[in-house]
Parts: sequence; structure tokens; C-alpha cells
Amino acid sequence: DFEEDIDTVLDTTLDPEDIIIPDQYGTVIETHRGTNGKLIIHIQDAHCNYEGQMNEAYILEVLMEDYDLNLVLSESKLTDRDFKYIRPWLTADKRKEVADNLVKDGYITGVDYVDLSTDYPFVNQGIEDKELYDSNRDALWELDKYKVVAGEYIDEMIIAANTVKPSIYTDDLLELDSKKKAYDTEEIDLLEYYEYLYKTAENNEIPLYTFPNFQNLIKASELEKKIDLTKVRDGSATDEEMDLYSEYLEATRDLNINELFKEEPLLEDVVQDTLAVNYDQRKLLRVSKALSIVRNLLKIKIVPEEYRHFMDNEKDFDPMFWSAFLKEKSSELNFSLDIPNNYQIINDTLPKVKNFYKLAADREKVFLSRTQKQMTDRGVDFAALIAGGFHTPTLTDLLADAGYSYIVVSPKVTTETDEELYRWALKMDWIPELKGGEI
Repeated sequence: DFEEDIDTVLDTTLDPEDIIIPDQYGTVIETHRGTNGKLIIHIQDAHCNYEGQMNEAYILEVLMEDYDLNLVLSESKLTDRDFKYIRPWLTADKRKEVADNLVKDGYITGVDYVDLSTDYPFVNQGIEDKELYDSNRDALWELDKYKVVAGEYIDEMIIAANTVKPSIYTDDLLELDSKKKAYDTEEIDLLEYYEYLYKTAENNEIPLYTFPNFQNLIKASELEKKIDLTKVRDGSATDEEMDLYSEYLEATRDLNINELFKEEPLLEDVVQDTLAVNYDQRKLLRVSKALSIVRNLLKIKIVPEEYRHFMDNEKDFDPMFWSAFLKEKSSELNFSLDIPNNYQIINDTLPKVKNFYKLAADREKVFLSRTQKQMTDRGVDFAALIAGGFHTPTLTDLLADAGYSYIVVSPKVTTETDEELYRWALKMDWIPELKGGEI
């Protein structure tokens, strides 16, 4: 019957929990056990970041060496054209040298590095629709025409909003605002900011059972402080210490990083709403959040939860709403705020933002359909799918709905991405053909 069929599939499927990604190369963000017998390793592409691309390459090499991966499905690529024709021309060392330089210069990706520098027999298959990809890229160029002026307008409005905050916010709201800025600028790390949010929520009697991943993170963090991992490893830990270690492992197993990131803005909103005690504070919170989101939209650095807020709260993204409120507060507080009048630039830009992200969402549906076709046509049950992290939430929902097991892996990145290099790379259709004798 159906249940027996499902059990048979699960018994024969490569278990996502069995895939080990070395910590020095990346982090497993999420795992999901599906029902169709097929497993996708979704690697979040760190576009034009040399460190991220090289770690992506090393992750792929591990998957090829240890788990016989032989199909890679790539964003920003149309066909299965590759660099294997160069392999006979050059020594392994020379190929590594050439590939390394091409990754540094933004000509090729981590997948291409593996293709050019190793002898693994894998297929690097593009999963884009050319017309849709070109439309999305053109939408980015159109957005770029406006982003500088629009960005300057947003920066001036943020300065104005920050100026009135000390006169409008409570001390608790000011502390939250300060912590959020420190987190966004990486002055404090994720754990410190999340612990602050959690403690503030507890102190204000906010129910935390609706944020299970925050609960698991804080529990794991507190338990880790009580555990001597050296004793656990060498077998000298007491029974009590081993019980704590078991609790710690259970908390980390139950922690879904992807869902944790989704909980972050939701908990922030609840904490802010709880700390705000009057209309002006709530209104300034709305204005400040909208300004922050638009700034990220213009930089193409938005996270899906922010984009969802943008789409669901259209009235908060009216620049006349921001301007009227800040001018009113400036007058009441006897400030001489410099409120720019060229708000029309935002009205002109936001439709282009929506178009860009709509096309990105349309591409995600194509990723799924072409992934299904490639795996079926090639008769494989295991593949890697390379796409930017923005696509992850929608893409994983699509994969889960289609019955796939998946693992989301984030390559280790500690360095800033060169945005100009990224945009330059987007303009390239394909690296000029390399010939062994010319390298």
C-alpha cells in the first residue's frame, strides 16, 4: 500500500543526516527528509566571493569523493558546457593555478574550478531559462540606474529618523535599536544579539513557545557553557556531565537554522511592539523598518522575510508617509531636520524593485522543473544544486512539496563580497574559450 511504498523509498534513499560537510568548508543550515527517493544538496552560492567560491569547490569535491556525486545543477548557466576539454592539455598543478586565478578575477565559479582543476567525471548542468534569466538581469541593470540617487535619499531619511529617536523612543527601545545596529554592522555576533532579544522577551513576559528555534539555540548555548568537551571526548566526564551533553546534543539536533533566521524578524517585531508605549513610537518603528528594508532592496541584499514584509505592508513604503511624519516631528521637537524633497525617486524605483524580485521568483520555479527533468533524464537520485541564498526559502519549499530530501549548505565566508565585481560578472555571457596552448 501507499505507506509501505513510502517506507521502501525512505529505506533506500540516501539519508540527509548521513552527509557530512567539513566545518572548515561550510555549515549545514537545514535538512529535510522527503518521500520521492531523491536527495538535493543545495549549496548557497557566494557570488563572486573568492573564499566562498573556493569553499564551495571543496564541498563539491568532498561530495564527489565520499558520496559519488556526479550531477551539479547550476544557477546562471544554460547548458552543460564545461572545461573538461582543457584537462588533457595541462598538468594538474597548472590547471589548479589557472582555475584559481580565474575564480579570483570573477570569470568562473567554484563549480567551474572543480571542473577545470580536477579529474572528477561529473556534469555541470545549467538550469536557467535564457529569456527569463536575461529579463531578470536586465531588470537589475534598470534598477541600477536609480539605485544611487534612491540610496542617497534613503540614507538622508535614515539620518533624520535616527535624529528624532532619542526624543521619541523609550530607553528600552533605544537599547534595542542600538543592539540591532551593532548586530547589522557585525560589532556584536549573532549569538550575543539573539541572547539579548531572548532575554528582553523573557523580561517582558513575551510567550516564547512560538519561537522554538530561539529556545533551542539559547538552551544549547547555556548547556555548552556548563560542559567540558575535552572530558566528554576523552571519556573522563561524570554521569551528570554526560547527561548535560546529551541534552546539548538534543537541543542542537532540534535547531533548524533556516527557521531560526525566519524567527528573528518576527521576534524583533513582537519585542518592539511590546516595548512601544505610544503612537509616535510605533509609527517611527514602522518608518525605520521600511527605510532599512528599502536600503537592502536597493543593494539586492534583502532576506525573504524582509521582502515579504515589503509586499504585505505597502502603505508603510510610501515616501510621503515617511516625509510627513518626520517633518511633523521635526517641527514639534524644534529640530531643523534636512528632509529631502525628491521622494518621487522612491516611487519610480519601487516598481522596478518588484519586477526584479518577481522575475527571481519565476526563475525558482524553473530551477525546480529543470532539476526534476535532469535527474529523471539522467537516471540519478542525488545531485547538488547551486543557487544564491536569497532563493533558498522558496526553493526549499518547492523541493519539499515535490517530495525531495534536501540539505542546505552555506559555504564558509569571512570576507566581504566585491559588489562591483559581482555586477561585472553578471554582464558576462561566458568566459572566452580557453585553449591549452594559450594558457
